[in-house]
Amino acid sequence: MVKVKSAEKAVRILKKHTLKILIIGVLLFVVIVVSILLSRRNRDVIAIVNGYPITIADILVETELSPKFYKETLVSNPDAVVEDWIKQILLFQQAKKYERQLRKTIQGRMKNHYIKELASAYVETKLVEKIEIPKEVIAEYYNFHLEDFIIPERVRLFEIVVSSQKAAEDILRRLSMGESFETLAMRESITESREKGGDLGWIDVRKLEPEISSLVTRINTGDILANPIRSEVGYHIIKLGGRTQRRMLTLEEATPSIKNMLVFQEKKKMVDSLITEMREKSKITIFSDKIGRLKMAGK
Repeated sequence: MVKVKSAEKAVRILKKHTLKILIIGVLLFVVIVVSILLSRRNRDVIAIVNGYPITIADILVETELSPKFYKETLVSNPDAVVEDWIKQILLFQQAKKYERQLRKTIQGRMKNHYIKELASAYVETKLVEKIEIPKEVIAEYYNFHLEDFIIPERVRLFEIVVSSQKAAEDILRRLSMGESFETLAMRESITESREKGGDLGWIDVRKLEPEISSLVTRINTGDILANPIRSEVGYHIIKLGGRTQRRMLTLEEATPSIKNMLVFQEKKKMVDSLITEMREKSKITIFSDKIGRLKMAGK
C-alpha cells in the first residue's frame, strides 16, 4: 500500500514538473516570436519621435500619393524626406492637444478623402485585376503607331550665362586654362541653372533654336562652343555634355507603356459601364433648387 502511494506521489510530481516545463516552453516560444516580430518591425522603423515610430512603409505610402518630384527626392535626398516626416509628426503631436477642438474642421475632409481612397482602391485592385491585355493586341498597337515610339536626337547642354561680352570672353579664357565648367557656372552664371552647375538636362534637338541646334551638332561631347550666344538674358557659353541618336523603341521596350495605356482605357470603360449600371439600379434624388446655393458658395 505504501509503495502504491509512493508511486502515485511520484507520478503527481512528474506531471507537475512536466506542466511547468510545458508552460516555460510556451512562454519561451511566445517571447521568441514577439522578439522576432519586434525585430522585424524595428528594422522598418527609420526614426522615433517622442515614442512615435516612423516606418519605411509610412514613407513609401506617402510616395505613392505624392507628385513625381517627391519620389525623386526620396532617391536623391532621403535624409530630407525623413526630416520632413519628423517635422510633420512633431506638428501632429502638438495638434493632438487640440484634437477635440479641431475635429469638426477635419471631419469633412477625412470623410471625402476616405470615399475617394476606398473607391480608388476598389478600381485599382478589384477592377484592374480583371483586365488582361493579350500580347497580340500590344503588338498590333505598336505596329500601327510606330511614329509614337521614335526617340528623337537629344543633347545634354550646360550653360554659363553672364551679362556682358567682356565677362563671357573672360569665362572662355578661364575655361581654356582648365577651370571646371560646372564650378564656374555655380560661381559666375546669372541664371537659375547655376544651382545645377549649369546643367540644362536632356533636350530634344528639334526644340532648340536653329542657330544653337546647328552649332551643337558640329561639336563633340565635352566640347564648348567657341563663341558665346547672345540672348535677352545675356551671353550664353554652351557646353555639350552628351548626345543620344534618333532611334525607335523596340516592341519589348515599348510594351510597358502600351500596356499601361490600354489598361487605362479598359479601366475607364469598365468604370463608366459600372456607374451606368449602378445608376439604373439606384434611387438618386437631386434637389435642383439648391444647386444655385452651391454655385454662390463656390464664389
